Amino acid sequence: MNLCGFADIRMFRVRLPKPLYPYRGRESIETCEEITQIEACEASNVPQLTSGWLGIDDLAEFFPSKFSEKNPLNIPGPIYGAETDTCCTGPQEAPDNVLLDKIGQEFVFKQASTANEFRDLASAAISECFEGYGADGDSHWRLSTIREWWQTREDILLGEIGEEWCKSESVERWKRALQGEAEGYLRVYAFFVENGRVPHDGDILPEIS
Repeated sequence: MNLCGFADIRMFRVRLPKPLYPYRGRESIETCEEITQIEACEASNVPQLTSGWLGIDDLAEFFPSKFSEKNPLNIPGPIYGAETDTCCTGPQEAPDNVLLDKIGQEFVFKQASTANEFRDLASAAISECFEGYGADGDSHWRLSTIREWWQTREDILLGEIGEEWCKSESVERWKRALQGEAEGYLRVYAFFVENGRVPHDGDILPEIS
């Protein structure tokens, strides 16, 4: 089945530099494409390759639960920006996933679909001095609220964002997503949160329009 850019981020792993601070940005974080790669190393008795890998649940100190404070511009998904600082670090650390609203606060316009994008979003959260990111969206989004968010897309498009601080290709991708391209992803994500698993061939995806 075409997952339309959806990925279960629980499969991704990162390894943070030691010491973490002074923080040197996303390039200092190692990534692993799939948890199965780590499991293969463990089966081969190579512990030095498997130690220190962290999943989303291990990064809670950088992703405190702030769902009730999330920026309404965030696309539904596990990771979101809430009341962040206005230092513009998010689009630098996660240029393909984070944009700024009109007052300079960060929001996730595209969820991570690869380990590198997961790393970038983790880096954006680490760089955010107000601890303004959360990663518990899967526990809160439901089909009904995803539909409600999708119905606001025209209003979202009419609002201003901090384009001058963001990657121009990402701004255009965000606009195309709201003009319709994100619908496939949101149908897959709605299935995921309602059923607790990634859809397979033969599954019927819910409508969100």
